[in-house]
Amino acid sequence: MTPMPRDWSALGERLAAWEPPQGAFNPGGAWSLRYTRHALIPELDGTPGRGAQSGTLRLEQQPDQETLQLRAAETVTTGYSAPTTLAEITCTKDALLTPRRWALTIRWQTSAPGKVTAGELDQKRGGHVEGKELVFQATRERRRPAPERWTSFWSLFAAVQRLPFAQGSVLTFDLFEELELHKPGHRLAYIGPHPVAQGAKTLNLHVFEQTGHGVLPWRWWLDDQHRVLLAAGGRLAYLLESGATGGVA
Repeated sequence: MTPMPRDWSALGERLAAWEPPQGAFNPGGAWSLRYTRHALIPELDGTPGRGAQSGTLRLEQQPDQETLQLRAAETVTTGYSAPTTLAEITCTKDALLTPRRWALTIRWQTSAPGKVTAGELDQKRGGHVEGKELVFQATRERRRPAPERWTSFWSLFAAVQRLPFAQGSVLTFDLFEELELHKPGHRLAYIGPHPVAQGAKTLNLHVFEQTGHGVLPWRWWLDDQHRVLLAAGGRLAYLLESGATGGVA
């Protein structure tokens, strides 16, 4: 029997009740996907295995004639606090779904009494492309030259689903995490098909790997419908919620 790949085995018993999605999926159409965010904590021998749910990520795509609207809502559960980032991104219809304009709202919930007042940590920021510059707007405006090819981490969930399952499917780009932190020299490449045993079933999946400055390698696991089932890198993984159909007409 083929051993369970590291990205999947790291989830351990959290996969016991998980079921892969069913039904058709159109990566270029309108859809909504919801992921559970998992923290992965290595065992003493270095293998991953421990950890727990650490939040959620919901992504919605709505294409129009000239651009594509991408919405992300990511909640990170950490200690007593749970910040939620709401992102509205207008993307160019290119291979990277390059952001053209974006607006982010960050809201904090905390159960630690006496630490902060309601809304004290909330913030809004955004930005847009202006000519060959990226314009970032928060407490003050900041500008920098736009890389030749770039995208956001949230955009990758939609962009990788559009790539063909073929050797030579490669994207090179600079990454902007949370549409702010610049991490250059990234490469997203098709590795090949990889079966994964799931109970009595075998999932016929396809793997893309992302490497670049500032991150540990990420692997994107897609089903035959081009739907991202699992994205995993370093000590973090996003698993598509059990039983999700994947598409919203």
